[in-house]
Amino acid sequence: MRRLLLPSALLALASCSPPAAGTDAAAVDDAGSDATSMRDTGPVVVEPFADVGASSEGIALGHAPDGTSVLYVGVRDGRIVRVTPDGTVSTFARIDSPVGLTVRPDGALLVCASAPGGGASGIFLVSTAGAVTTLVASGPGGTPFMLTNYVAVAPDGSIVFSDSAANQLFRADADGTNVAHVADISYANGLSFSPDGATLYVASWDTATLMALSFDRTTGTYGAPSAVITGIANIDGVVTTSTGALALVTSSSGVLLVDPAMPATHGELAARTSVTLPANGVFGDASFGTHELFLSTLARNSIYVVHTTVMAP
Repeated sequence: MRRLLLPSALLALASCSPPAAGTDAAAVDDAGSDATSMRDTGPVVVEPFADVGASSEGIALGHAPDGTSVLYVGVRDGRIVRVTPDGTVSTFARIDSPVGLTVRPDGALLVCASAPGGGASGIFLVSTAGAVTTLVASGPGGTPFMLTNYVAVAPDGSIVFSDSAANQLFRADADGTNVAHVADISYANGLSFSPDGATLYVASWDTATLMALSFDRTTGTYGAPSAVITGIANIDGVVTTSTGALALVTSSSGVLLVDPAMPATHGELAARTSVTLPANGVFGDASFGTHELFLSTLARNSIYVVHTTVMAP
């Protein structure tokens, strides 16, 4: 695997919109091959980790039925794949237009995707055996979702998810019932809870803003959204570290490390020149490496690993 050494300074790069699911990666890959994307020498190393066969978006850390650690990746050719620590890729499930995904405490997956045959967007449950069922089919009052994009499990076991095209954030009970509107957020995208579970971070992709909502685990309710970080364009994925810092995966500036307590100060973890259109990320565990950040990308067939000194949750 080719290692890419990155500059430590933040790169000022033009922003771009996320391509629709099914877009040919070549049509949006404007950074050239891995060989030509090397920019400079710096302290951070990025390299391709596994070829999943198409561009990807959702990525989460989980376990196979035998207990071994795996990465689950939503591939934009209609598959969820499992990737082992040695980079071996296998198809786990098939689902239309997978976007964001997360792993429940019981090992099952929650996936933002579409019903078979180009049906409505929703939240789907993928069992540990790979069986796909619909968990949340529509919003309050039966209103169809427009584009479910990212889903997270709240500290009380309920779920929260974004409908980007509708500019809305929703929650539901763990079994998919009692769907309720939480907040209006412009192009709500990636989600992540703080280590103590008291704050939900929500990326507003088109406003260069990271929003924060308080969460009360006793009542299961959210506070009003407020801007906690501004001026970072095209935030797609949000990854929380054990220290409370955030790795913001952006499609314009690569991956940035930000401390919410000092939002104006941020460091670069990976430049967009090395990972074209990064989408989402997840830290590894003891098997994958707790300092390793794995990235999906909307423009390449590989998922990437960023070797960092940041501790994972």
